[in-house]
Amino acid sequence: MKHTLLASTALVALTGAAAAEITISGTARIGLVTTEGAAAVASSAAGTTFGKMTAANASSLTLFGGSTATYVGQLTAREYVAGGSALTPASSTVGDAAVTADITEIDSMIAVAENLLAGTYVVPLTTANIAVGSATFTEQAAHQAAVEATAALSNTVTKRTLIAADLAALKAIKAELNVSAATTATAKKSDTTVGKNRVRIAFAGSGTTDGGLTYGFSARADHSNTSTGGSQYISGAFGKISMGDLNGGDEQLVGNLSGVGSSGAGSHQEFGYQSSSHNIGYSVSMAGVSFAATTDLVRGADATKTGSNSAYGVKWSGDMGGATVGVALGTSKIGNKTEDSMSASVSMGGLSIMAVSHTNDNGPNTALALGTAASGAAVLYKADVAATTTPDTDTTGLSISYAMDAMSVTAYTRTESTSGVADKDYSGVGFTYNMGGATLKAGFVDANDISIMDFGINFSF
Repeated sequence: MKHTLLASTALVALTGAAAAEITISGTARIGLVTTEGAAAVASSAAGTTFGKMTAANASSLTLFGGSTATYVGQLTAREYVAGGSALTPASSTVGDAAVTADITEIDSMIAVAENLLAGTYVVPLTTANIAVGSATFTEQAAHQAAVEATAALSNTVTKRTLIAADLAALKAIKAELNVSAATTATAKKSDTTVGKNRVRIAFAGSGTTDGGLTYGFSARADHSNTSTGGSQYISGAFGKISMGDLNGGDEQLVGNLSGVGSSGAGSHQEFGYQSSSHNIGYSVSMAGVSFAATTDLVRGADATKTGSNSAYGVKWSGDMGGATVGVALGTSKIGNKTEDSMSASVSMGGLSIMAVSHTNDNGPNTALALGTAASGAAVLYKADVAATTTPDTDTTGLSISYAMDAMSVTAYTRTESTSGVADKDYSGVGFTYNMGGATLKAGFVDANDISIMDFGINFSF
């Protein structure tokens, strides 16, 4: 079939350079992707499992709940009771889950503390005459006495500082004990079919200096995309130094599985390398062994500024009995998160097989750290520090491809296993047929029980 070749090569004369050239090429695709929908998810009320009552929480709540006030509406230091009876928010047994009454009473104490700080506390009175000791006061006199006693609780900087600390403690305790949030209903998702089209123009340049150093660049322009990304390099007997938009050294040499479909059908054959946005790297190859190292020099608000930020990969490849065999190892550390990966590949004739294993270490877990109960005027409440878990994920996958003249068939499977979470399984199968400049591609993927069909034609220029 006749087609127009747009790729071109231009020789450029540069001062001090032996030769240089620039090439232009392009790719495009048109196709359809159908994704299976999902069933509706009903809403649920707020959870019914409360946090556990700890000794520090129980002791502090008993202090803040106070003892029976002298008369209705009067508070004493570090007691936040809006009535004449002491609260019993620590009614839950230490070690057991809190109860609804605990949360209600904590809310009441929070309101009192906030009003004390704002100077808006209103003294409640429920009887016309209130007895205090052996004397009898009228309602008005009792009210005035209560107002004055209450005002005296927050009339100095020291007292207000203490109330503010107690208020923060009450809110922290509530956060520890409160119930889980409600679940919002999710409507049924219908099957969707969308058009997938794209055009990319790629530019590449290379040259050689009089001294034998090789240099070059690569960049591309996407339709509806103003990205100016690209990479540049200089190489020689010392190896190759690259800068720009680079994959990490581990991903460069360990790699990913073979995908299917015109647009990748979700690209579930790829592994989530954390080093995928590095911007400076070094690589070298000799005697069948390749080595790559990369890092990310800070270039934006989202770049890692602390901790480690490096990735390394090493790969051996060679001929064994007529088959090309490759084995690669990779590792990266971003902050305190470490990833290790490895791959093995073999190709012979039209058959290609690749296996990849990927493990991440998300940093250390921390145990529950019990807080300190509030007591007296000097000791403030210290909240419990909840245990944190950062489960690691192990991912393994295998892909097989077989090429027969103009047609090739590919299949892959990949499994993600995270501690405490159900495994996620992805598998795909597809074929390609090269028509000369245009390639027909189709693929079907089961993405953790969601079906994706991807069909289209890819062009190269």
